[in-house]
Amino acid sequence: MPDRLAVVIPVYNHAAYIGEALESVLSQSRRPDRVLVIDDGSKDDSLAVMEPFRARGVEIHGRENRGAHNTINELIERASEDCQWISILNSDDRYLPQRFETCLATAAANPGKSVISTRLEVIDAEGQRMAEDEPRARWFYGVQSLADAQPDLSPAEWLGRGNFIATTSNVFARADYLRANPFRPYRFNHDYFFLAGAAWRDQIALDPGVHMQYRVHGSNTISTHPEPLIREMLRMHLDLLRHYAAELRADPELRVRFYDYMRALWDNISSCHAGMLHVMVAQLLQNVSESDIETLAQSVNGPEFEISPNRALAGGYDGTEPLSLATLGKKVEQLRAEKQRIQEDRDASRELLRLKGDLLRSRWISLGSLLGRVKAPRRNIGKTPAEKLAHFRSDCQKDGWLKLGSSLGSKTCRDLRTGK
Repeated sequence: MPDRLAVVIPVYNHAAYIGEALESVLSQSRRPDRVLVIDDGSKDDSLAVMEPFRARGVEIHGRENRGAHNTINELIERASEDCQWISILNSDDRYLPQRFETCLATAAANPGKSVISTRLEVIDAEGQRMAEDEPRARWFYGVQSLADAQPDLSPAEWLGRGNFIATTSNVFARADYLRANPFRPYRFNHDYFFLAGAAWRDQIALDPGVHMQYRVHGSNTISTHPEPLIREMLRMHLDLLRHYAAELRADPELRVRFYDYMRALWDNISSCHAGMLHVMVAQLLQNVSESDIETLAQSVNGPEFEISPNRALAGGYDGTEPLSLATLGKKVEQLRAEKQRIQEDRDASRELLRLKGDLLRSRWISLGSLLGRVKAPRRNIGKTPAEKLAHFRSDCQKDGWLKLGSSLGSKTCRDLRTGK
């Protein structure tokens, strides 16, 4: 039975836009199983605009104002009663027609992930796409472009540079993960807190296509005065450090993604002052005793203590040119390439083990082996995991017994031949 999908929409004073938002949901190539809306005490005609949509299956509720984060969390609780996936849409944004189809396909291709996101485009109050050099749209397109110059940028490092996912409207997630990680009472950053934690946990999968539209207009939450956003950004990161302290202590792999995020945060474009964040940490430590600090320094353990953290960079001087940002940058790029190679080898090894496991469990292939018809996929050719995976896939595509099984309806044979 396929997973059920719900769309949840918090509404507040968006009578001018909620009709478009709902139409974008109901016109999807993969229709949602439920559409739930809560009007969060709107003072305009939002409820009246939505009323005709009841006849098209939209579940509409109204109540007093409780704030965006409370409204989203309440909608998630309702939707998770019978839906495994939930897509959040703010009432002034829109989906493009293949959003759900794309997100579900991305989820199927990444079974270990809980949060799916895509790229977005920016529209104005009238619903027209804004040019990439338009001042109000430039930041959104710019933060998305960071990965164009650096394709191996991880979600954690990318989010450290800036919240490229940008909005709760770009969150398509497992219902159980949303329930376990409710949105928090921020004015600007409830999506950022949720996304940063998901990235540290390696729970985000991305599709590179543009599948939603973020609307910029006069009543958007974020204003041009920077101080409220800067202060909330600092508070959010302190909350993140406290909330994930136990996981950071226990999980070395999570820490690696956390380090990528925090390193990128020093050059972020999301209004977080990384220096002031450390100043605030210093204030929190001011009343902690020296003995407690010493105890903490001696009690935290992990593989990080087995090797000097900057050994590769410290040895970057080769006697041919003075150390500089340029020479260190070359070393960083070499280390980044090595990191990417290791990750690719790890992914290839996991995929090869999965495919070989499917091979061993298949009754059709066991029969072919007894008859001497299946030979090629059992070879182990290649030096690196990626080479071995490529040869294995090639052998499966050429194998006549797998081809026959695929034509007779064997899903395992078909998947082995297509690499899925």
